[in-house]
Amino acid sequence: MRNTLQSDARKLSSERAQRLQALIAQLPKIELHRHLPGSIRTQTFFDLAAEYGFKLPAHTVDDLRPYVQVMPDTPADLGHILRGLGDFQRCLFVSPTALSRLTFEMVEDAYREGIIYLEVRFSPLTMAGESLTFQEVMQGIRDGLDRARERYPVRTTLLLGLTRTANVETCARIVDLALSLAGQGDVVGVDLSGDEAASPPGVFVDLFDQIRTDGRLGITVHAGEAAGPQSVRDAVELLGAQRIGHGVRAILDSDVVQLVRERKVVLETCPISNVLTGAVPRLEDHPLAQFLRAGVAATISSDDPSWFDSTLNKEYYLALTTLGLSFEELHQAVANAARGAFLPDAERAQLSAAIDSAYHAAAPQFHQLLTPQ
Repeated sequence: MRNTLQSDARKLSSERAQRLQALIAQLPKIELHRHLPGSIRTQTFFDLAAEYGFKLPAHTVDDLRPYVQVMPDTPADLGHILRGLGDFQRCLFVSPTALSRLTFEMVEDAYREGIIYLEVRFSPLTMAGESLTFQEVMQGIRDGLDRARERYPVRTTLLLGLTRTANVETCARIVDLALSLAGQGDVVGVDLSGDEAASPPGVFVDLFDQIRTDGRLGITVHAGEAAGPQSVRDAVELLGAQRIGHGVRAILDSDVVQLVRERKVVLETCPISNVLTGAVPRLEDHPLAQFLRAGVAATISSDDPSWFDSTLNKEYYLALTTLGLSFEELHQAVANAARGAFLPDAERAQLSAAIDSAYHAAAPQFHQLLTPQ
């Protein structure tokens, strides 16, 4: 990773750092912002290439990394990353069976991180490509979820993604698909993604009005990542976003911070991703702590863990050691995620209770480790 991820503001001995990582691994976690295409194991590229007969530009995992992962010399530019990594991995979206495997492995990896609730997002358009239908995409992903549920106690739900680079007619088809699946247990919301700096939200207003009028799906919008605080305001005021993907540049405008706080909009920050895409220059500059101390419902996610070589465990560790969060603030961020989940009220309450119980019980051990010696 870049040097911007190497500093350690809260200095810990090697032994204490290892103990902290072990404690974090035991915590139950919630992830609201994870992309399925950014959660693919590198080895799976080789396995599917062998199964389906397509060629890769490398023969080893290490040699393939520059094609599937942000490297130290990768420009910190969201558009560049989306065009490079995002386009390359489409070779894997070849059948419902392949999508089922990608989904199953993603949930398996989430379980190993201690995640108890996961919302995963994907674009049916991107994953369909030229070979699959939207229905085949959904078939494969839901099959993977069903198989994962049989083995792992990770409550996993789906957000269907609209992409800013698609035309309005195609996005309307995805909205229709999402509405047809709403209330069936796994599809709980929609996401607008892509480079917001290149595509303002105005063209999507009518579609999001339709979603809000129906009322069964949550709305999250990528904003304040590649563009400034006005993009966050537009997402909230024009599109009715209940959550904002990233939203870190909202910190540049106190009026926008006040807006998201007053409207109880949840921010899905992803610290490692936010540095590697250039949304934040260094981890020390990440505004997560500022948001929490201002009463904003900020949360922590990993975004695209395979792209950014991240895990939620690593994100929590950096939040405590480099971003300057206290353990109580980490607890608050996870509690915000529980309350911001696109779930029925009763399920959100159960999730919140589970988080509060576990984090209250763990607090003394964390305080002992994080108190300066």
